[in-house]
Amino acid sequence: MIIGIDASNIRTGGGKKHIEQFIINSNKVFGTTLTYVVVSNKKTLNSLKKLENVKCITNSLLNFSNITSFFSQFIFSKSYFKKNNCETVFVPGGIFFSSFRPFVSMSQNMLPFDPYEISNFKFHKRIKFKLIKFFQLNTFKKSNGIIFLNEYAKNIILKKIKIKKKHVIIPHGINRSGKNIYSPDQKKFKILYISDFFPYKHHVNVVRAVKEIINKNSNVYLTLIGNQDKSSLRTINDIISKEKRIKNRIELVGFVPNHEIVKYYKESSLVLFASTCENLPFIILESLSYGMPIIASNKKPMCEMIYGQNILFDSYNPKSIEEIIFKNMESKKLSKMSIENYQLSKLYNWRDNVINTIGFFKSCI
Repeated sequence: MIIGIDASNIRTGGGKKHIEQFIINSNKVFGTTLTYVVVSNKKTLNSLKKLENVKCITNSLLNFSNITSFFSQFIFSKSYFKKNNCETVFVPGGIFFSSFRPFVSMSQNMLPFDPYEISNFKFHKRIKFKLIKFFQLNTFKKSNGIIFLNEYAKNIILKKIKIKKKHVIIPHGINRSGKNIYSPDQKKFKILYISDFFPYKHHVNVVRAVKEIINKNSNVYLTLIGNQDKSSLRTINDIISKEKRIKNRIELVGFVPNHEIVKYYKESSLVLFASTCENLPFIILESLSYGMPIIASNKKPMCEMIYGQNILFDSYNPKSIEEIIFKNMESKKLSKMSIENYQLSKLYNWRDNVINTIGFFKSCI
């Protein structure tokens, strides 16, 4: 079977990682019975070129910007996939302007469908999200099938489409570590938050909450990993600079390559995830696979991914974040959470993902 993958608008982050791991694991399960024709930019294709059964295609439009990559879809994609005898095309980026049929789309981005969170962005960003929403819904309507990552996303998107559409729920897999690595520093209580800075990630509220905790317990530390935006950074630095005690206990690391993040997990007592607009957040999946205790926003799907008592907070309220951190500082509870989360990560495995995905592709042809 020859499967096309149009990754025109996928350049970084979880989308790029998903394609790579999907192909790697499908090769393990199906071997040489599958061949992939991947159309994308050089940066995304760089990690795929060495994989077995993969043909990579790019052009200048795909390597300039997301906007020009959509022109490439419209002009070239159909011929790329026809010439390579693709039986279907997979569109993990959610937008497809090509006339090639059949194709299967995937819903991975919930932000365009959350008007409240969009309202916190600047005007040009709000326009961008509205356009993404329009084009994604149009793609979903035209597709031969839609893959959702969870029930939450399925319910929201299908209500927007307003027509019956063939669909399936297939959560992403996760490469589980060989063992539970949770072994926190016994002398310091270290909170870890991994996420790029956006309004819906609530970094400022997290810092405000931890500041109050530090003022009551000097043993607490916070590490923030992720690309930073000027607005949030300015506010956070202002909070930190006012008290020397806080400055020495809140660390803003910035971007860290994924293969280096594991050392931060090993040193941390607790993972915090305050985002209020997600689909199937990779950070929670990864944290589960390492056996990390996790507290998170009470919004879906986070509240459905982790289990336990007093582990969900209101990200819009620093006091709520503070209270939930306080309720998860006892070592016995954290150890129990670690064991339960490591077991929970077994629900997200790549073997089931690729078997179910390929099966759905075949059913849509």
